[in-house]
Amino acid sequence: MEEKETKKAAKRIRVRATQDGYYDHVLRRDGDVFTIKSETEFSTRWMERVPMTTPESVTGSNAELARQHDTIMRDRAAMPVLDDDDPLGAGR
Repeated sequence: MEEKETKKAAKRIRVRATQDGYYDHVLRRDGDVFTIKSETEFSTRWMERVPMTTPESVTGSNAELARQHDTIMRDRAAMPVLDDDDPLGAGR
């Protein structure tokens, strides 16, 4: 029985999502690391192989919302501040 388990485990592949996609009815977000069951389930469109020693990671909904919020706030902080006298920033 141990030999069958070893063969079954050997067929599994650890991958990282390179963009959002669905696998096993779960949304896998860009950067998530997870294990697929076989080579036939590998997609070059949105997965890359990683070593089996790479820890699995899944981005939950709250973490994704926080990431998007941080991105918006970072981008907002980088925007120039406009004067009331120069609403379109034409003088800059």
